[in-house]
Amino acid sequence: MLVTENISAGQVETDPFPVIIAPNVLDAALHESLKSGLPSLDVLTKGKKYPGNYRLNYSATNLAFNPEVPLVWKQFVQEHLGQRFLDDILRLLGGAIQTEYPDLVSSRGTPLSLKAGIRPVDQDSDADVLLDCQLAVNTPVTIGGTTVRAPHIDCPKKLFVGLLYLRLDGDDSVGGELEIYKPTKPSPALDQNRTASVGDMKVVRRIPYESNTLVLFLNTPRSFHGVTVRGRTPHHRLFVNLLGEMREPLFQLAPSTRSAPPIVSMKPGTPRRPGGGSLRG
Repeated sequence: MLVTENISAGQVETDPFPVIIAPNVLDAALHESLKSGLPSLDVLTKGKKYPGNYRLNYSATNLAFNPEVPLVWKQFVQEHLGQRFLDDILRLLGGAIQTEYPDLVSSRGTPLSLKAGIRPVDQDSDADVLLDCQLAVNTPVTIGGTTVRAPHIDCPKKLFVGLLYLRLDGDDSVGGELEIYKPTKPSPALDQNRTASVGDMKVVRRIPYESNTLVLFLNTPRSFHGVTVRGRTPHHRLFVNLLGEMREPLFQLAPSTRSAPPIVSMKPGTPRRPGGGSLRG
């Protein structure tokens, strides 16, 4: 089952950028099978030690070939690396793509047709969009009040991004919600990680970290998003990271004019790391 199967194009919101926010996207049986079959944190980190509230990705390759990963996960990943999934993305976001990137449409014909490949396996193929399906982890929080990612724009080569949340049963942690932003001034300054200052952003939507909720959006120069601070917790934050990447950047961002954010304090004794760490851009 594709995460997009039961979503209609009418669910696309356009302000401040094209995005779909859909709860309960998987049927209950598959959702529970994926959650019960989640690899342990030790498997996902490959036994390595990481700082608190750190972002890392467990690749589609690891999920496919690790014998400790249940078959339900291998099948789920495979379904989201093929042409059928990309075609369903185009069913939902094709209109927004035509509006946002008319040159992309004119170079490939109307209706928009794009060929799927797998990142990085098909790097040298004739695929238009390279798909990836990762199990993303934010490690347990040892020092409360940090954000794993402040307001930012994703890599300009990405066409779309999907986040399917898989909150663990018993996770009573606070925070870790996704925020959607609108800049309060033209061309806000970005650092080398495409991260903006919170002071230059207005929160227009906050999506709770709830299991089986999908956030799917078109990547544009306006697609600012980030994660709220998380309180101290022994639980890790989990989601499936779905993405489609083009060969060349879809847009250009102004050169970095802002230094990487320093560690600041939310309250005495509670440092906040506005940027957070990531193994992928």
